[in-house]
Amino acid sequence: MPTATRRTLCSFANCLLVAGLLTLSASAQLTSTPSTLAYGNVYLGTQSIAKSITIKNTGTTSVTITSISSSCPEYKLSSGTTPITLAAGKTISYSIILVPDLAQAFNCNETLAATGASNLVVPLTGTGLKSGAIVSVNTTSLSFPNQKQGSTSASQSVTISNTGTVAVKLQTVNVAPGTFSATGVTLPNTINPGTSVTLKVTYAPQFVISETGVIGLGFNQVAPVTIDLSGNGIAPTSMVITNTPNLPQATVSGAYQVNLLAANGTAPYTFNLKTGSTLPLGLTLSSTGVISGTIDPTVTTGKYTFTVNLADSKGHNSSRALTIGVSAATGSNCANISYDVPSTTTPITPLADLGTGIYVTEEGGLYPNGSNVRPSSQDAFGKGLASAVQPLDANGNPSTNGRIGFLGIGESLALDEFGSGFLPIAQHDPEINPNITFVDGAQGGATPKLLTSTTSAYWNTILNNYIPDQGLTANQIQVAWIETSDGITTGTFPSDMTLMQSQYESMMNAMHTLFPKLTMVYFSSRIYAGYSNGVAKIDPEPYAYESAFAVKNAINDQLNGATNLCDGNGCTTINAPWMSWGPYYWANGLLARNDGFYWTCQDLQKDGTHPTNSGDVKVAGQLLNFFKTDDTTTPWFLKP
Repeated sequence: MPTATRRTLCSFANCLLVAGLLTLSASAQLTSTPSTLAYGNVYLGTQSIAKSITIKNTGTTSVTITSISSSCPEYKLSSGTTPITLAAGKTISYSIILVPDLAQAFNCNETLAATGASNLVVPLTGTGLKSGAIVSVNTTSLSFPNQKQGSTSASQSVTISNTGTVAVKLQTVNVAPGTFSATGVTLPNTINPGTSVTLKVTYAPQFVISETGVIGLGFNQVAPVTIDLSGNGIAPTSMVITNTPNLPQATVSGAYQVNLLAANGTAPYTFNLKTGSTLPLGLTLSSTGVISGTIDPTVTTGKYTFTVNLADSKGHNSSRALTIGVSAATGSNCANISYDVPSTTTPITPLADLGTGIYVTEEGGLYPNGSNVRPSSQDAFGKGLASAVQPLDANGNPSTNGRIGFLGIGESLALDEFGSGFLPIAQHDPEINPNITFVDGAQGGATPKLLTSTTSAYWNTILNNYIPDQGLTANQIQVAWIETSDGITTGTFPSDMTLMQSQYESMMNAMHTLFPKLTMVYFSSRIYAGYSNGVAKIDPEPYAYESAFAVKNAINDQLNGATNLCDGNGCTTINAPWMSWGPYYWANGLLARNDGFYWTCQDLQKDGTHPTNSGDVKVAGQLLNFFKTDDTTTPWFLKP
């Protein structure tokens, strides 16, 4: 048999001569595990759980996955980036969800385009179903006006009815903030056809304040339902303990501390337990109103109610029933209920509470001079920009049929908070402008360092997957929210934040280039990371706290007229969007901020870094309240 001749094909593959025969072995080949994804039945108005594929380069040379796309828009990328180069033997994972919009089968393909190997096609199957359940609520808003501080309102009812032909499960009831509460239903709760269940909603203001809140209802077969809440606390007419009736959650074997507060009396105040009342074993109440200690390991989970007596220096007396819930540990270590300034025994003060005080070398406050109020010139310019936010078509031109694109940016924490906490509520909130389309662009590992370049794989995936998946173009993105940091684990303040500050500023330049209609960017702080007890790999304390200074100083550079951050306010060569603080939600564990905000161990996952569902809900409440009330957001965020 004649010897085979080497052909041009060998420039694309390795050639081997075996017994005089030419054989070919691929130099690069992509495989998927599993090779297909089956989603089963997914109800309209809901989305599937994310399903993942692991892509492996089984060849001997590198291959670049240049893009990932679906033949059906109902399948949407949930995680993973392109382009990415895989060396021989290396893997990468992608997650995909099914969001059906029709009651039909969706038999489609996910295609991974590649250079250096053949494209990989992964079949996807799933079916959209229309539920026979029809859910309605008797109201989409509740108001609790003029409620005295330190008292609990009369309950108001939310009746959830099923007028359909099949049963539906009420799976979640999320309420934020904690001054509102909803009781009366055990979850999960099956609502049969022709029946209803009723939530009892109350309001207990801790301060003299006006506040907004929300209840998010999640079901197994139909879209979520959102009920808006509002209330205002007024001064009490008699001496009271002002804490909300449900105190912060405690943890079995975990440290605990909460300070009881009083109003409308004459200090000093004296606190003691009413005769016959007891705290969970391991806790004590001091005469100054501090409940502290470590929950004994023998304490069973559940709710513990007790009554606290209050007396002031004038002989006035009062009492209030309070409840501490005790849960099993979720964090890796629940002992770090607060974190100290490095090399001291002084607890860190939240930036928003620090004012003109100093952390190491830096002044507090979100804005200059220890203030938490946006400077008047910046605020006025922001209000002007807000008034110009309007629906745009795909080319970025005003259109009554267009959309207002709102983009969330950040790493895995933001993915949890924006995607799992904020969006399920905001997308169904009757108060929010229906012209807004939210885009969850947050991705694991999307740090400022990697978002400074317009050619980053993270921006590529946002532009080619996340934005188109929501039916938008880059020209329709006008507002962005950002929470991201570099995962710093070593360094000395403030130099450890200098690089990240510059990266935030470079991000603004990149975003101005990528999203030509983007005019407004709002930053949020990291959440508390002290419960990790050193386990956290992404900004453990004090770096989670300190990262807010990098944001503050980047915003201050724009306020001070830095030419690299020109937003059009007193400068002409625009190269950045207008920058502002959004909600700041770092608090020092159980040491409540001046506004009562705190983080419990149950609000964080076992890594002590990422939020649990309750943590997501806390962030969602902060985000919703900010965007519903800020004078630079209400013109476009609220329903016209």
